[in-house]
Amino acid sequence: MQGFCEIMGLLDGKRCIVTGATGDVGRAVVEEFLKEGASVAAGARRKALLENLAERWKADAKNDVITGYLDISDENSVSRFVENAYRSLGGLNALVNVAGYGMEKSLWNKSLVEHSLDDLMKVMRVDLLGSFLMVKHVVPLMREGKGGVVVNFSSTPAIAGYDKGLAYTIAKAAVIGLTKHIASEFGQFGIRAYTLALGNIETQSTVAILSPEEYRALADESPARRWGRVEEVASVAAFLCSDKASYINGQTIVVDGGTVML
Repeated sequence: MQGFCEIMGLLDGKRCIVTGATGDVGRAVVEEFLKEGASVAAGARRKALLENLAERWKADAKNDVITGYLDISDENSVSRFVENAYRSLGGLNALVNVAGYGMEKSLWNKSLVEHSLDDLMKVMRVDLLGSFLMVKHVVPLMREGKGGVVVNFSSTPAIAGYDKGLAYTIAKAAVIGLTKHIASEFGQFGIRAYTLALGNIETQSTVAILSPEEYRALADESPARRWGRVEEVASVAAFLCSDKASYINGQTIVVDGGTVML
């Protein structure tokens, strides 16, 4: 029985795209999906880092893993990446839209009246429009098959509101709307969609811009009194992309240690 359990993974036979694969969360998702038996097409803009990660993933993985340059704000880049992933993996069962606009502390701290349209659009172009472009090119391929799963990424301020991070909050709130539309329009074709709304998840890029006092204060926002780990995000994404989540659709799943309770 033990041998059987080791062979069978939660995502055996699934063929998945993961965007933002060089970031801490994206990297964790790729590794969790490979561990659970999926074949993965991992995309990101940082070519050198992606190539280094690819060597490690391919050495460790028992199933297919392909990597490629992907700028989700560029429709031509999206189209090329999706076509290559579909052809190389022999189909697509899941899309995990991890890629997002990097945290800029100065932008995060701007008040509403200090924002320019450029401030809004540079975040929207990645967080919302990038997710939209990926969905636009992947969903038709899922329809040709037996359906599939889309996992989009949002944040707790998009649900509960916050007095900072306006551009990020607006973009991430719109992503929740995108998810609901996907579920409503394409559920009849066996396509499911979810939003993961993340709280304070510890990544190198986020921690790097925080003082020790800010880091501790943010940890204390959660009843758990700690930051979330990227592996805890990846495991939720894996469950949602599995057949075990087959009658859940259109929902926002909050991964924040209980900071926001719905």
